[in-house]
Parts: sequence; C-alpha cells; structure tokens
Amino acid sequence: MRRPSGTSCKNRILDAAERAFGDFGFAGASLRRIVLAAGVNLATVYYYFGSKEGLLAAVFKRRFGPLRQEHFQVLRQAEAAAADRAWPVEKLIESMILPSLRLAAQTSMDSVAVRRLIGRIVTDPNPRTQELVRSQSADVRAAYFAAFRHSLPGISEAELHWGLEFLWGALAFILCNPRKMERVTGGVCNPLDTPTVVAQMIAFFTPGFRCSGTFRRKKQGCAKPRDRRFLKSPKT
Repeated sequence: MRRPSGTSCKNRILDAAERAFGDFGFAGASLRRIVLAAGVNLATVYYYFGSKEGLLAAVFKRRFGPLRQEHFQVLRQAEAAAADRAWPVEKLIESMILPSLRLAAQTSMDSVAVRRLIGRIVTDPNPRTQELVRSQSADVRAAYFAAFRHSLPGISEAELHWGLEFLWGALAFILCNPRKMERVTGGVCNPLDTPTVVAQMIAFFTPGFRCSGTFRRKKQGCAKPRDRRFLKSPKT
C-alpha cells in the first residue's frame, strides 16, 4: 500500500479525532465523522493507527505525553537532589499538579483541547477509554505512590491510595471545567490563577496526608505540618 504523503494528513486525523472524542466520547465518536472532518478516507486512518482504539491511544499520547515526561523529569531531579532524604509532601503535591494546571491556564487551542479531553475522560464510563487511561498513566501513578510512601513511612497502602485518588480527582475537576468554580463562587475563586490554585491545594491536602492513620490512632491527634515553606505560591 502506498504511504499517504506528508505528516499534515496524520495531524488532521488526530485533530479531528480529538474533537470527536472530546465531544462524544469513544463510543459516540464515529470514524465516519472523523474522516469527513479530516478530509481523508477510512483506509488512511487504518494505515496510520490500525483501529479506532489505536487512534484514541495516539490522541492521548500526543496530548498527555509531554505532561508524563515532565512528571518523570521532576521526580528524577527531586530524587537526585534529595539523595536518601524524603522529599517534603508539599513539594510532591506541587510537582503532581503544577504541570497540568499551567497547561490549563494557557489560552491556546491546545489547552482547550486538553481540557475537553480530560472532561470527557472523567465522565466517560466506556471501559476501553478507562483502560487506556489506566495503561497510559499507570507508571506515573506508581512513581508518585512510591515517592509519597517514602515521604510518609507511617501511612498505610489503602490510606495513600485514597489520598492520591482524592488529589487526582480534584485536579481533574479543575482541569476539565476551570470556569465552573469561578462562576459558582461569583469570581472569588479563579482556577486559572495557577499560583493560587497550587498554594490552596497544597495547604488543603498536606494535612490530610500527614494525618493519615488517625482513625486508628485517635488519641494521638494530627501532627501539624513541619515545613510550610512550600505553602507559598510557586513561581510559574
């Protein structure tokens, strides 16, 4: 089979698929709709991506691959700087949420597309979509789980899973519809103000992670955060 010419054809397909998946989800986004929007034929889609699942995977990789790389780069730098010392929980939270929030705060078409995709991912129960999200984010989640476990040696596995899911969920909510909170709060809270969002999330989630286990140790109470340096708004 003759190779379709140029990379713009592939990018047109990815752009059209991104819009379709963001608007209709995996099940509702038909390949017919995508090829019409991209101005190609169905054979070209199969040539580049193999299947509808392969196309969705390519859309995810293009949009979320750079965030994944940034997360691992930050973790590697932190590991090298900290040596054998535990990295502060505040800094771990910041490194988790800052790259995505920075992207969401941009006004480019890319950031709008990412927010639409995240919103669809959060609400789409399709098992193929959820399995793809799980497979593409599993290594990042595992790396952060290990980092938090090192910083919080007294936390149980279940408590850490709960805490991280709450944190990822709050981040996804802000990313998929950043204007909603601004409307609901009458403009008091602006989710596109990245330094403030980061500072607020750190201030809220840090005590929760450090208080983990208090259901088993009610008499001990929650320890206050030992280091509040990272509660200041970080520079972006």
